[in-house]
Amino acid sequence: MKRTLDSILAPTHTYSFLIIRNDSILYENYFGNIKPETQLPSFSVAKAFVATLVGIALDEGKIKSLDDPITTYLPELKKRDPNLEKVTIQHLLDMRSGIKSLETSNSPFSNVIKLSFGHNVTKVALKSKTEKTPGEKEYKNLNTQLLGLIVERATQQKLQDYLQTKIWTPLQMESNASWNIDARKTVRAFCCINATTRDFAKLGRLYLCQGQWNGQQIVSTDWVRACTDPKLMEQYNGYKNQWWSRPSTRTFRDSTEAYTFSQSTPYPSVVNARPGRDGRGRFYRVAYRSPAYYAAGVLNQFVFVHPTKNLVIVRLGHYWGNSSFGPDAFLYWVGDQL
Repeated sequence: MKRTLDSILAPTHTYSFLIIRNDSILYENYFGNIKPETQLPSFSVAKAFVATLVGIALDEGKIKSLDDPITTYLPELKKRDPNLEKVTIQHLLDMRSGIKSLETSNSPFSNVIKLSFGHNVTKVALKSKTEKTPGEKEYKNLNTQLLGLIVERATQQKLQDYLQTKIWTPLQMESNASWNIDARKTVRAFCCINATTRDFAKLGRLYLCQGQWNGQQIVSTDWVRACTDPKLMEQYNGYKNQWWSRPSTRTFRDSTEAYTFSQSTPYPSVVNARPGRDGRGRFYRVAYRSPAYYAAGVLNQFVFVHPTKNLVIVRLGHYWGNSSFGPDAFLYWVGDQL
């Protein structure tokens, strides 16, 4: 397996790749000049950290309910657009807010450019307006920036300080991290936590252990379940509380085996086996929702968790350079092999 991974990863612009099972490192490799202590960018993997802070604030009662309108914590938004009173914290978490935001990276008027490089990200967030009724999934970075602001208002702490107190210190992270800020020292909550590969893996372990860290409940089991349950992932089309899941498939030569598998899996996304031809005879493919889930960044950074395999995988680097299969599919394949 090590030889296979070394060979596949070499041309993929991967900087680091780490596999942990049962708290043991099965595979750890760093490419080029990258070392274990190198801080690497995570981009939108940071969204999973922000979501975890939302869960902790909810556990502590500082956020009363995920069904609270966002205007409860950001009342100035009412003046911008009264329809924002219909947008809840849960809508932000699931990218279903209906908030207007230009997300293209090739326009200076884009919100993602303003959030990434602007001098005042809070000002950008507080200019939010709706463009449609909440409910339809549209991935927009502005949602997470608003979540970060809500956590700050609810806890009366800077988001980076709350992260330090509630996650970084309790999880005994091995290294200091950094979080990109604007000119006012407000973090760009939608992205840009920079840390070591092993420390990113600890976020995966926290979720793998149902919110516990060495006997201490960091975030509630109910929160972890709400983020990662495959039934919910299926219901929400593979995105829940800033975490991702993708459909998986298994192929069978025997129709009876395919049917048995489709009936035995506990996840509701299983569809009927479909016959086809691959040049060697008939096969049957069954689509289903794997229990695995992951946090993802724009340049194919991943913190991948496979609970039934007790497995955490971290991949950091630049755009995946292997055209044979996508990076998320590769993670699922590795998980299935171990």
